[in-house]
Order: sequence, then structure tokens, then C-alpha cells
Amino acid sequence: MDTIRINVANDRQVGLRFEEFPDELYDALRAEIDVLARELFARVEAATPSATGKLRSEERVRVFADKDRITGRVDIAGPGSELARAGALEYGAHKRTKVSEHSRRLDHAWANMLDSPLTVIVAAYDRTPNISEVSFERGPLAEMQPEVRSRLNAVVEQAVARANG
Repeated sequence: MDTIRINVANDRQVGLRFEEFPDELYDALRAEIDVLARELFARVEAATPSATGKLRSEERVRVFADKDRITGRVDIAGPGSELARAGALEYGAHKRTKVSEHSRRLDHAWANMLDSPLTVIVAAYDRTPNISEVSFERGPLAEMQPEVRSRLNAVVEQAVARANG
């Protein structure tokens, strides 16, 4: 769609149509973006790794709308640590990191259960994770991108067709 053309018979109708057109288009776009965001959410949810189900339980879909913008969003609702874990899965992680000294409670030593749990101090150490990229969010979005464009263009074209009446 390169241009939008609206043909109206007289100038009074032109004024009325242009007052109604933005509201009609906005409502139609908001409804379609809501549907598209929910479809994307379903695809992301299906692609999300689910060893424990924690990450899936933190995913959410939201649609924000104000007078100038409508945004559909699929993201992670959890605290910062969940976002970091999700990011490590989405993009992969292979960078060496430092683990600070910390305490740990042990109830076993190798395969032997202890009579009473111990608290031990674990010295600081370096760790290099080997987490492969999963792209559970970017992958479904990339797959949907051509469909999103065509469906939003269709909404605009339908609104223009209704305005041409």
C-alpha cells in the first residue's frame, strides 16, 4: 500500500469523514494488535523451554494504548534474576563470570546423608557457563513478522475502503 486515497462527494462530508476516520482506524488497529499479541504469546509460550515451568509462569502479554501509540508486548514479569535467566536462554551465555563468596547449607556429603546439616563457606570462584541460544522470544516474532505487517496493512486498507464508502 503506497498511498491512501479517500474520495468524498462534498466538503461537508469530507470534514465529517476525517473526524471519524482516525477513531475508526485506531479502534480497528487496537483490536488487531491485541489479537496479534495474543497469537505471539501463544507461540512464545510453546517455544519456551520448560524444565521447571518457572519461566513460562513468568511470561505475560500486554497491550498498551494511548492517543499516539498502540503497542503489543510479550515479556517476562519476574524479578531481575528471572530476566537475567531468560536473557541467558534467549541469547546464550558463554562469558566468564565471578561468583562471590557465599554460604551454603549441606545435608549430605557426596552420597552420604549427614546426621545434622552443616553451613559451609564457599570461596569465590570464576565460572564460564555454556548455555546455548534458544531464541524462544525472537524466533516466534521473526516468524510472525511478515504476517503482522500484512494483517496491519489489511486493517488500514479496510478502514480506507470504509471511509470511501
